[in-house]
Amino acid sequence: MYNKQTWLDEIPDMTKPIYDASGKQKTDPQTGRPLFELVQVGTRITSNRLNTMEGGIEAAHTLVEQLAKELGGNFVALNNGTMGLQCSTQGLKVSWTSGIAYVGGRRYQVAAGEMSLNPTQGQYLYVDTDGVVKKTTSQATAQKGLVFFYVATDTSGVISTTDHRVNISLEEILKKLKDIDIEEAVTGGASGLMTGADAKFVRVDGETKTGAQEKADAVKDYVDSRLDTSEYSEVTLQPGLQVIQGKRNAPFALSGLKGRTLVNLLGRLGGGEQLPSIDSSNAATLSVDTSTKDTGLSSYKVTANNDVANAEHYIDLTAVSVKVGSFYVAVGMVKPAANATTSILVYGTNAGEELDFVIPSDTMSVASVFSPAVVLFKATTAVKARVRLRVQNTAGEVIYTPNGEYANFDSIRLYEVNETEYAALANMPLNQIAAKYPYVDSVQPVRNPYAIRYGENLLPPFYEWGLINNKGQIISPYSYSQTEYNDGAWTNVSISVKPFTDYTLSLESIGGAKIRIVDNKTPTSLILDLTTTGGTFNSGDNSIVNVYVSGGLPGIITNPMLTIGTTAKPFKPREDVMLALQTDLYADPLTGTNADEVFEKDGCYFKLKKWQRTALDGALGYRTVQNKTDYKIIGCKFPEAAAAFNRLFVSKYNGNLLTKTATMVGPDNAYFLTSDLLDFNLSIANADSGWGDSYTPTADEIKAYFMGWRMFDSTVGGSELYNRTDGARKAWIRITDWSGRVDGVVPTTLAGIDSLGNAYTPYQLVYQLATPTVESITSEGQLTLIEGNNQVEVGTGIVLRESSKVVMSKVGTTEYYHFNNIYSGINNPFKYRVEKILNIYANGKRANGVVLKNEDAAYGKQDAHIEGKDFIKDASYTATYFMLDPSPAAPFVGSVAENEKALLSDMNDILRHNATAVSIMESAINEAVRKQNKRNVWGGL
Repeated sequence: MYNKQTWLDEIPDMTKPIYDASGKQKTDPQTGRPLFELVQVGTRITSNRLNTMEGGIEAAHTLVEQLAKELGGNFVALNNGTMGLQCSTQGLKVSWTSGIAYVGGRRYQVAAGEMSLNPTQGQYLYVDTDGVVKKTTSQATAQKGLVFFYVATDTSGVISTTDHRVNISLEEILKKLKDIDIEEAVTGGASGLMTGADAKFVRVDGETKTGAQEKADAVKDYVDSRLDTSEYSEVTLQPGLQVIQGKRNAPFALSGLKGRTLVNLLGRLGGGEQLPSIDSSNAATLSVDTSTKDTGLSSYKVTANNDVANAEHYIDLTAVSVKVGSFYVAVGMVKPAANATTSILVYGTNAGEELDFVIPSDTMSVASVFSPAVVLFKATTAVKARVRLRVQNTAGEVIYTPNGEYANFDSIRLYEVNETEYAALANMPLNQIAAKYPYVDSVQPVRNPYAIRYGENLLPPFYEWGLINNKGQIISPYSYSQTEYNDGAWTNVSISVKPFTDYTLSLESIGGAKIRIVDNKTPTSLILDLTTTGGTFNSGDNSIVNVYVSGGLPGIITNPMLTIGTTAKPFKPREDVMLALQTDLYADPLTGTNADEVFEKDGCYFKLKKWQRTALDGALGYRTVQNKTDYKIIGCKFPEAAAAFNRLFVSKYNGNLLTKTATMVGPDNAYFLTSDLLDFNLSIANADSGWGDSYTPTADEIKAYFMGWRMFDSTVGGSELYNRTDGARKAWIRITDWSGRVDGVVPTTLAGIDSLGNAYTPYQLVYQLATPTVESITSEGQLTLIEGNNQVEVGTGIVLRESSKVVMSKVGTTEYYHFNNIYSGINNPFKYRVEKILNIYANGKRANGVVLKNEDAAYGKQDAHIEGKDFIKDASYTATYFMLDPSPAAPFVGSVAENEKALLSDMNDILRHNATAVSIMESAINEAVRKQNKRNVWGGL
């Protein structure tokens, strides 16, 4: 049952004024009215309560519309036994009484009115989907709304009329239910009933006393099944884009979401963002190419050297450690030039540098898009593995005389898998392997998962399109004018689609403006040619299509729609809904066991947390455990114990993974002490830290290292180790590029972004907890499915309402307030590199005047600014965005209501949980106010 709020008036005792210390009557600081002692404390009006009320009203309307749609759709409701919208005519004029109309399940209060009729025509009167009474000569147009009257006229008056009003009473509902088309029903039997297991399927074909009773019983059973028992169907939303069929509009209730961890043994070597460390090369040049990429901002480009004939042309990435007897999958996204082919090759060597295996991928020849090259291998005797990037000629030959051949490589990853998974991958298509094992940097969990159900119309408003032509003008959200011919880039937007799926474009064109659709490949291919009306197409093997408005044809485009299926639908604006969770979800990377799990309770989301992630930065207390030749062992303590000494993963500042052997015999190793699983130790190479063998760093100097600073002796230069015994001449430089020198004072802040644009990333420790804990999760949104086709995307990497440091710059007299901009003088990046900014908020509301830009100044792909005329200087600004750096996704498992009882139950739960959330928020605010008042009276707590 809904927990109704009881609202109370505030009743003052006018005989008891409240005085201040001077004897003057106090006044309300906001309203200025005099204050009196209260006989009754009134209910406080808060935005949370009002928003809860609005949400409840909206939910109730949605539910009523859904039930009305299922039971009748379009009908005139009875009011005290009388049906409204009764029509009468006089001459060439028609009038109607007031009434309640349901159109497509939506309730409208229609006022009495009249309108003129056209002579010598048959005309339908109907209530349109906007609740307005209209007339039309088209029966098809009228039937899109609620038809309630037909009239035929001659030149002077009405010839004939027909009353088309229908209503739904209890009897009509029962009749509708007994005649309903029930899924999988079969007909037969004198009474319209089958026997045995088919008795629930009812059809009317004859009346007998027995048949009528059985029919009535069946109707009762059917009504009971809809209203007495909640029925749900399970829905699993898989990672990526999918199309889900919904039987009705209903909320999605999350019941299962588990963690997953991917450990890329290459660290960040295969990211394509900056030149990697390599072991060797042969007759080839390696560069970073920002013109094409699979993920991130760039890719590697390997070019065969033309001056070397009859040779193999390749680059070998730095070797990484593998385990004897273990199984692995390597994936690289490759894109050869039109005059080349390409592949990756993995080879393993044992401790004596003898070959264990040499396994190439298939040769890839597709030049228009990145394709996955895959290698599966088992390390029989190998302890090291290397990935080779190869450029081949069009014949696929490895040894050849080059002629300008090159290839791009990106998102290269190497994962250990278990034997069962290894066997399954051997029979899996390459694109499925790549999707199941996506690229990540180093160690990544399911980070900030989300599920988005895109609107029925997949096209966003024009102000959200990616590019607007120089001569284009946005008239309204879904109205665009190409004012004149322009040979510049056409107005366009990229839309995610499900491969091999039918879609339909519809639009209204004035003056000949046209839209066309192409794929996202290089070069592009036409999918739907220029059109003024729209058309149907199949997406083929594309996951993205680009929609263009022609810049060469002046005119106006209004109400464009892109929908799933082969039938054009009435225009609707795009309305996406989303459930987003701000949390990391880990699991054992090899087996998937001991996974973090999300669960819901009382409308809030919680995590059963089995793994702990910690950044090794300046916030921890470090100590030197032992000085070793060429490295040092450093330790620190954590409040929560590890499950075992080696149940951990540690990535270095450069993304490389540390080993976790039981003894410290060299640098870059980590473990928890078996004698105290709170005590964490790791080894650091002197070459990384700058500390000499004879020098023991202080706790603050260790912190400086973990914040990205290398120590050195300023008398001999940054490349020399610090071995002084007098403590003098200490200096530090950034580890990432050896810049930003600091003399004499230990750095206390993160090294940040260096002169090359690289951000320092602290060491990351992930370890399994000895004892799981439960923690609450920040969430936003409510996922719902609509009746019919639902295009749903499940992914990761959404950041919710991150607090923004806004920096202002001036151009002339115009002020610009910047977000996520790394240009010198501004430098206010978000916490993570940005793929796409979704919203900028001012005091919790969507900010006005936000301009999004894809430019080099962005930390990632996109930044934003607001002009001074739209900026609120005393507002608190936050941002919601997608991270650029990828992480693995996991399925959302849940359920949707199958009948009215379940819908009502879900709605009641939503309202009850909202009321609970309001109560909790009020309690927190009251407690904060109480503590603040206590501080004001007694001083600091």
